[in-house]
Amino acid sequence: MSTAAATINTVTRWLTYLLAIPMITLGIIGAILTIIVFTRQQSFRRNTTITYLLAGAIMTAIHLPFIYLQNILVDGFHLGVFNTNDIACRERNYLFYVTTVAAVSYPCWAAFDQYAGTCREAAFRHRWSSMRVVRLAIVSTVIFWAIVYFPMIFVSSSVNGVCILIDGPFAIFYNYVLAPIVFIVGPITLITVFTWGTLRNLHTTTLVKHNHRLAKQVRRMLIPQLFILALFGIPFGIDNMYQNITRKVQKDAIRLAIEHLFDQITRLFYHIIFVSTFYIYLYMSSVVRKVLRRLITKHFKNNVIIPTNISSDRPITLQTLKSINFSQ
Repeated sequence: MSTAAATINTVTRWLTYLLAIPMITLGIIGAILTIIVFTRQQSFRRNTTITYLLAGAIMTAIHLPFIYLQNILVDGFHLGVFNTNDIACRERNYLFYVTTVAAVSYPCWAAFDQYAGTCREAAFRHRWSSMRVVRLAIVSTVIFWAIVYFPMIFVSSSVNGVCILIDGPFAIFYNYVLAPIVFIVGPITLITVFTWGTLRNLHTTTLVKHNHRLAKQVRRMLIPQLFILALFGIPFGIDNMYQNITRKVQKDAIRLAIEHLFDQITRLFYHIIFVSTFYIYLYMSSVVRKVLRRLITKHFKNNVIIPTNISSDRPITLQTLKSINFSQ
């Protein structure tokens, strides 16, 4: 391997150390906090858009430690096995795409829910904004993508230390049809159509919502997330297609190193979609900040340590209070 290729590979590893590891840590913490905050607030539990975002947080909490962590172990520490073991390669590819696409689908569903909830037609609004339909859509989304990507189990293989798709009809369908739709065309189209439709509905509707303040906060949380999803999905989708289409091309060490570096960069950018969601919610919503502050305050107050048996000639003993309710 040339000196230039070795230098580029070193840069790639340091990107893993300095960016990927902190990102996955912040992402896992954010996903867990999102789940806690959204399930502890009663108004959140009744909100259909929040329910879609909660499903996305749960999928993120699965994707980051079980899927993205495998990439970090391979790129930074050479500890992963999916590049050298067929079974691990099939498991990784299948779960990677199912969890990734499902997590991307839920913000798109949330955008549709905002459109449906602001629609002037009451029948359409009530049909698509009911909690029963939302839960059905969440479960159906996972089942749908699990079926679509099921062939990935049989067409994935580890060849020359790289986990790839075996040439065949599914690989062609994935590279030229599915990947562009899932990562580029689909999210951009759905987000644009439903966001524009929601804004148009808000300008024309005369409906008065009892939860108007919460609805505004939900839109403030959702719109930046949708923008990031549409923006950072493009380079990842292009790189993903390029890697699969050119895998049979003879490449020297420098080109392989450069491609691996860009692959790492696009992967980092793409995972901003998963990592940033909770912090967007926290910044854009005063309700989220209030709920999180209340939970933190309650936790620390319920575990406060106070001195007892204070006297001038006796030692101080400490007692933890857990049964006193300080939230009143």
